[in-house]
Amino acid sequence: MGIIGQVESVWRYPVKSMRGEAMVEIFAGFSGVYGDRLYAFKSSAAPVGFPYFTGRERHETLLYRPALSPPGKGGLAPQPGGSRGPLSHPQPRGD
Repeated sequence: MGIIGQVESVWRYPVKSMRGEAMVEIFAGFSGVYGDRLYAFKSSAAPVGFPYFTGRERHETLLYRPALSPPGKGGLAPQPGGSRGPLSHPQPRGD
């Protein structure tokens, strides 16, 4: 079997509808890419079945560039009680 494609870049999006981050390598499992779309903002005005804001509705969310901390560096490791650690979210830059 011949080559059918080539991966040029891999991205993950820690928060749905915000900018992603380019990754040098990823861990992908049954549920997808580790750290991809772990967070989302709910909208009380959203249709039933999909309660989240999207970049189509809230264009300003696309200006934020969240990033997960590397494992073992205070990132999103599960905490007691099921909560998760901090998420970095720099202010929008418009670039």
